[in-house]
Amino acid sequence: MLQRAVARGRARERAGALLRAPVDRTFAILLVGLVVKATVLAEAVVGPGWSVLLAAPAAVPLSLLLLAPGLVLHGARRTAYLVGVAAVLSSVLLADLVNVRAFGRLLSVTMIGADAPLDGLGASVVAMLRPVDALFYADVVLVLVLALRGVLARRSAPVRVRVWRALTVAVVGTALFAVQVLTMTSDPAARIVSLSPLGSHVHEAYAELVDTNRVLDPAERRRVEDWFAGNAAYQDPAPEHADLFGALAGKDVFVVQVESLEDVVVGLEVEGQEVTPVLDGLLEESIRFTDVVQQTRDGNTADAELLVHASAYPVQAGAAFMRFPENRGYASLPRLAGDHGWHTQVLHGDVASFWNRDEVYPRLGWDEYVSEEDFADTTQIGMGTADSALFHQALLELEEHAADGPSLMYLSTLTSHTPWDMPPELQGLELTETNHGAGYLQSLHYTDAAFGEFYRALEEQGRLDRSAFVFFGDHEGIHKYFPDEAPPLVPDNDKRLPLIVHVPGMDGFEVDNPGGQVDILPTLAFLMGVPPDEYADRVMGRNLLGAQSGSGVDSDGAITYGVDGLELLTQAYEVADLAVSGDFFMR
Repeated sequence: MLQRAVARGRARERAGALLRAPVDRTFAILLVGLVVKATVLAEAVVGPGWSVLLAAPAAVPLSLLLLAPGLVLHGARRTAYLVGVAAVLSSVLLADLVNVRAFGRLLSVTMIGADAPLDGLGASVVAMLRPVDALFYADVVLVLVLALRGVLARRSAPVRVRVWRALTVAVVGTALFAVQVLTMTSDPAARIVSLSPLGSHVHEAYAELVDTNRVLDPAERRRVEDWFAGNAAYQDPAPEHADLFGALAGKDVFVVQVESLEDVVVGLEVEGQEVTPVLDGLLEESIRFTDVVQQTRDGNTADAELLVHASAYPVQAGAAFMRFPENRGYASLPRLAGDHGWHTQVLHGDVASFWNRDEVYPRLGWDEYVSEEDFADTTQIGMGTADSALFHQALLELEEHAADGPSLMYLSTLTSHTPWDMPPELQGLELTETNHGAGYLQSLHYTDAAFGEFYRALEEQGRLDRSAFVFFGDHEGIHKYFPDEAPPLVPDNDKRLPLIVHVPGMDGFEVDNPGGQVDILPTLAFLMGVPPDEYADRVMGRNLLGAQSGSGVDSDGAITYGVDGLELLTQAYEVADLAVSGDFFMR
């Protein structure tokens, strides 16, 4: 009895000490700061509205849990821990905010931990920052100033009180976060509000651990197989286009992935000047697809390459090139072309390891990958090798491999990547505007001119009659990053990307069939003379020259009006997540 009474007395004493202990002002300031920043970020993702107010209390549990260990410490060590944690979390939230401006969603945890995709992008990241973003560190700076002035100094509580206080806060935070997880929604956008942005990252990290090297269960595999079987019916050509089968057979095919090129830029004139005069001049002898939507997600350019090289939609978080670089079973463009006599090369002005390309490209079946380290000319503009150097290298590669049969050469341009800060001597347009919109057009004008030199060189060498060219944009540019600076120079683009197939001497025409980037591979395979039965049930795209529509579903899941196979398209990104994470293509 006496022992129980003593125990109860000690418990009451500990509880009383906790209640009497003054609020830790450092802890309180930083907790409030994290909650405010999480709420601001949630609003940036889901937009203004009453639901955003839920993000404030939702941010409390995980913030309590992460800050709680600091309550055990005292003095300078407590301040150092709390400030350090708050600074790191503030940096994560700010990185999220920049990613929201660029892609409309939080930064994936796989990208936070990856070096390659961030290497060389410093100027682009800086261009996305705004002066007001400094306020993300206002609470940290305030605490440091107050600490240096001794305002936060206070007598330290006994160790047992500090430990109990920290445990209490941690347990409360853990319990509340567990409730959030158990009641969370499956909607990623709503999850940002109900779990908070930091909670969403924790959930994604857990899902990433579960998904890595996953094996599809029978129900998942059946769902994926049924989807691919249904999509295979969309590969046959329309009767009026049937004679185009094999139109590119035996030719050197140059696939030019133009950085940030929007469809609205093709044929655009600003202040009396053509932005892409070379490309515009080829349209009369080209097939132009006028309703192709952007389908890239977190992986951006790497997603575009997955879409075009492998005809697979991007995964819903992170980038397949980073998360699943070992996948090798795709019915890829280089593999199909190689089986039909083409020598396949991909040229990119980035370092070889950027986006894991040195691992992924060989597994996609490319015969050769020529990266920045291999270029004869390494002139730099913006974030990478100048496009003039890229096209010069292409000429050298053609000469070296002249005896290897027709060439399929994939050329990825870089100069029109953000931040679009062209040297004055390379600005070929005379524009009154000097904002990002003007810089964007200047960079594309330069890329167009660089390609023009390449085209003329092929003509001088007598190669044009056995050449074909494919142009497409990897993702939107000015409307993706700085939409407010697009007017008055650049009209609205509505997530449309150009897709142009140019064959010298061809009678050109336009195709308004709605589709997406995932359709580029099956469309090219048809034009190159690859029978559909070699890839129809292993690609996620459709033939844009078919009797039915292409895959008109954009990166946000919005579906173009009038598409066929609506049920397939509504499931496309979910099925891709299963197929890529489970390496379904390796069968």
